[in-house]
Amino acid sequence: MSTSNDVVERSRFGERFVKPLYDSYCFSNIPATIQSLLGVTKNTGLPGDVLPSGRYKEYKKVVFLFIDAFGWKFFEKYKNKYPILQRFIDKGVVSKITAQFPSTTAAEVTTMNTGLSVGESGVYEWFYYEPKLDAVIAPLLFSYAKDDRRGTLAQTGIDPAKLYPTETLYEKLNSQGVKSNLFLSSEFANSEYNSVVSRGANMYPFGSVAEGLTNLSEMLVKESEKSYLYFYYGKIDSMGHEYGTNSRYFESEVDLLFTALEHIFMKFVEGKIEDTIILLSADHGQTNVNPETTFYLNKEIKNISKYLKANKNGDLIIPAGSCRDMFLHVKEGSIDDLSKILNGKLKGKVEIYKTEKLLKEGFFGKKISKEFTERVGNLVILPYAGESVWWYEEGVFEQKHIGHHGGLTPEEMEIPFLALPL
Repeated sequence: MSTSNDVVERSRFGERFVKPLYDSYCFSNIPATIQSLLGVTKNTGLPGDVLPSGRYKEYKKVVFLFIDAFGWKFFEKYKNKYPILQRFIDKGVVSKITAQFPSTTAAEVTTMNTGLSVGESGVYEWFYYEPKLDAVIAPLLFSYAKDDRRGTLAQTGIDPAKLYPTETLYEKLNSQGVKSNLFLSSEFANSEYNSVVSRGANMYPFGSVAEGLTNLSEMLVKESEKSYLYFYYGKIDSMGHEYGTNSRYFESEVDLLFTALEHIFMKFVEGKIEDTIILLSADHGQTNVNPETTFYLNKEIKNISKYLKANKNGDLIIPAGSCRDMFLHVKEGSIDDLSKILNGKLKGKVEIYKTEKLLKEGFFGKKISKEFTERVGNLVILPYAGESVWWYEEGVFEQKHIGHHGGLTPEEMEIPFLALPL
């Protein structure tokens, strides 16, 4: 085990929150780590003690297993149950690192595709205000936040390349002779978002975990060139959202994946490959909340709309972020007044910060792009574990999830980084 555990344990923001470690043990440094392991760059990324022998070494092939929502808490819970995780413990290196903030898939998956931190990419949450459209959107879905289906931004005629970073990790790898192969669910592999951020990679959609891992293992064995293989799995996150992380559904999804990783992937490639390193990490964890106790701002605070900005059509710029990190676009001159009201209504349940303070303290990384600053709200509500704050519109914006993420609690922010040489 690396020394990262102690460093992460000390990286706190107040009594209840984790501060992301962009300078060292942070998810944002994984793309640079992969580049170094493939010889594209030299000794950049995560500290060397997260790797075998405590140092960087060049490999012919790097496999990254991206397990959505499989935070450190779940690694600790399941590590002794599954042989695939025991392999990392016995023959590899186990490290605890931090997610970026917000601890959300939109931010982290964009980092993995582009190599940019959340503050650089500007893709910071599931919902956010997009000034190019003067509306709140769901970027990964290429849709308006209010819509319940993918692709509704197509009707605007906007080019997806105007909404997402256009320089990708895969193009950088290609320029140095490294092939990139992505294994993603067929549900979104060929989405508008992926059409931009996965440029330069070969895409292999799959309909089931069995198909995906069979494709991954076959390619890993057959591939003769220097290559990067990326496998993303999102169903554990989905089960946590729908049923909670203590549910049988969540445990069954964990069991399905890690059993399949051992039997379909590891047992097939074992002894057939060399000069390869397997990496496993997650974008965030999850904390359980009770949807029935969600604090809906527009239900509980009279005339809250008078404090909030509106777009050119007069529609409120709401909601942004998630119920675990709600970003508000507050009118200039009203931030202190609304903060006072919120602190009074939510005392003991949340902490409220001006985004400017979090920016100065490095919560979004060192580099901040114009896109990020134009999209992000100026006030953020950070609920404690078990709490949720959101906006209510029947049938449109309702907080129904049990497992959730986006905030700064250890359950959301602490994630594993596992490395196994083969």
